[in-house]
Amino acid sequence: MKFNKTYALFVVLFVCSLVYLSTCVSAYPTVYPTGVTIYNETEVYEGYTSFAVAGMEKGNSTVYIIDMKGNVLHEWFIGNGGTLHNLILKNGHLISNRLGGKCPVMGCVAAIEERDWYGNLIWSYENNHLHHPAEIMPNGNIIAIFWEDLPKELNDEVKGGIPNTEAEGNKIYTDSIKIINRDKEIIWEWYPHKQLNISDWPLSYGENREYWPNINRVEYLPEDNPFNKKESLLVSFRAVDTIAIIDIETKEVVWKWGKGEIAHQHDPHLLSNGNILVFDNGFLRSNLPELKAGKYFSRVIEINPRINQIVWEYAGFMPNRMRGFAFYSFIGGFAERLPNWNTLITETTTGRIFEINTEGEIVWEYIHTEANLDSVFRFGTDEIDWPEKLSPPNPEKKISLEEIPNWILLTIIIISTFFIIVYFLFRK
Repeated sequence: MKFNKTYALFVVLFVCSLVYLSTCVSAYPTVYPTGVTIYNETEVYEGYTSFAVAGMEKGNSTVYIIDMKGNVLHEWFIGNGGTLHNLILKNGHLISNRLGGKCPVMGCVAAIEERDWYGNLIWSYENNHLHHPAEIMPNGNIIAIFWEDLPKELNDEVKGGIPNTEAEGNKIYTDSIKIINRDKEIIWEWYPHKQLNISDWPLSYGENREYWPNINRVEYLPEDNPFNKKESLLVSFRAVDTIAIIDIETKEVVWKWGKGEIAHQHDPHLLSNGNILVFDNGFLRSNLPELKAGKYFSRVIEINPRINQIVWEYAGFMPNRMRGFAFYSFIGGFAERLPNWNTLITETTTGRIFEINTEGEIVWEYIHTEANLDSVFRFGTDEIDWPEKLSPPNPEKKISLEEIPNWILLTIIIISTFFIIVYFLFRK
């Protein structure tokens, strides 16, 4: 049989085309820009950024510190369940919540752990009722969130939510907040079902009735705080779309806000001006009852608690687009007001961190290769004692195959195949 060189070349090119097209069948690009994509040096708040990346499938996590150019300067590897919630202390120690355990609520945590700069475990508190992030007080005590069983006689007092969606056995779970000293003793505790009129805190639109009120964040307010000058706690109640301040001494709720205004929020912070910054996730937003595009959007808002009004809002800007297209994270989400009054925002579900100025312009942006970013903080050099321990940036950038554009790969394949054909067809 006579060998047809033209036919052979056509077959090879056809196969190469199929290989190329197989990498392009998705409606979205397969290569995204990662690392620092925006850096306006004159507008940003310079410093170091820390965050955790949860390896959900592998059961481990890494906590990173990066510089403004995205270079990794330090990291902690946390196995045996990994971590999402963490905080780097001024002395370089890491407080983290190790994920794991078998709890019936979201944000399940197996232990609160403290590690030194080199990753050595120096303190831990294990409890199978822990969930969501812990908060460290100036005296070293730990504020932790626990899950509890709601007494069944109180079930009917829980209003709202989807009917007949209680947990197995007609059970409803609830929360508690406890302060633990370094001897692992509980020295203060607060129970929402004991301190609140339950029916005044109804579950939100679309929420299952298996869990009330779903505390997902507690921030400690010292005695000299600008809100009430009393030692207090700023608490986020996710399932009832409410944030509140609790007086530690009296255990009374001295302020609450949010119902009908925010939806499944995270990460409230009291600012130096006495206002409160919060990441409003927007999931199951009830103040837009009709289901339509743009209903579920995230935003960061600043509330004046003295007049209970939103005084600042950022929901992202994209020309000719509805809300919800600029940024959205239905879970997680963080917002930090920086000393220069810029705001650092984390879109947890996309792996994106960005800093905006007071005009809402993005002046810094970092995109990680994975989602599930948590506990994002920016540290100025005057806020920490560990800059001298940081490794110098690595100028070498390793390029992975995924970062090479498809047209370059196709060109390489075609040229390589051409020379292989020429070699085999014309060799003596």
